[in-house]
Amino acid sequence: MMGTEIRRAPNVHYGREEKSEALQKWIDMDVPAIAVSAVKGFVQHRPVLASFWILGLLIAAFAGGLPVDATSEEAYSHLLQQAELIDSRDLGQRAGVELAKAEAVYYQRKGWFGCDKWCQKAWDKVQMARAEVKRVQDHRDRVLSEGRREVGIWSSYGVKDIRRSFWSAWQSGKDFASRMTFYNVLFSVGARDESLYLMVFRLIMQYVVNLTMGLIGAFGFFMYNMYCLIVSYGASFFSGLAFFLLATVAGLSMLSTYLCSLYAVVAGGGAMLIQQAAKHAALEMSKQAALQLDSKPAKPQQPGIQRRCPV
Repeated sequence: MMGTEIRRAPNVHYGREEKSEALQKWIDMDVPAIAVSAVKGFVQHRPVLASFWILGLLIAAFAGGLPVDATSEEAYSHLLQQAELIDSRDLGQRAGVELAKAEAVYYQRKGWFGCDKWCQKAWDKVQMARAEVKRVQDHRDRVLSEGRREVGIWSSYGVKDIRRSFWSAWQSGKDFASRMTFYNVLFSVGARDESLYLMVFRLIMQYVVNLTMGLIGAFGFFMYNMYCLIVSYGASFFSGLAFFLLATVAGLSMLSTYLCSLYAVVAGGGAMLIQQAAKHAALEMSKQAALQLDSKPAKPQQPGIQRRCPV
């Protein structure tokens, strides 16, 4: 038994030293230095990808489009006002109102399990009203496209429309993340017995995941909308392709910068919390070690052995 206890003691002491060393590593960890080192390693090992990333950020920050001459600007402004007039007067005040009235009459006459002749007549009027709305919308789009062709997709007006489309899609992605996180919180209230810190951490991680999904989906919608705008501005194939690729690089640079910054903030905050927990654990271990040393009994003197005076 004594031999077994003597053999176990060094293992306990060694495990305690290992824990102390691991806690000290967490305490001494420099989070900003690690982040800077990760960025430097990415730039050094992937220079092409880093170059495209920097190019996209420069395009997103400084690209404003080519200037437009006075004649093209005047033609664009005139056709844009005409398209707005069609949208507000013909579509909003006439065709849209007639469609709303026809749909209201149809839903009043529609039965639960069938549709009589009066219901069929109301449905025909709804179809005619929808066709009129579609005709007015096509007319408005043609007028707007004619105005856009006067300035081109590389103009300041084209770049402004692309920027507006990008930020609109960006906001829709953030709104999606907020709604999904709200639903996650709503359906998880009272479902789990967990501490406040764990609940806040889980909520943050859910928001990060929802935001990632929302922004990636919104970027896909932006790319489709950008294609429609390039077609509406009447760009040629190669000109439109070049604009599409440059705008895509700029959008991906913005998206990757935002998401990587978000991940870095969350990871840095988690590392700082772990550091605080490691400091607290190291302090508790030192207190326990001091208490064990104070409570350790003195060795009893063996019988039959007398101490001699050294003199």
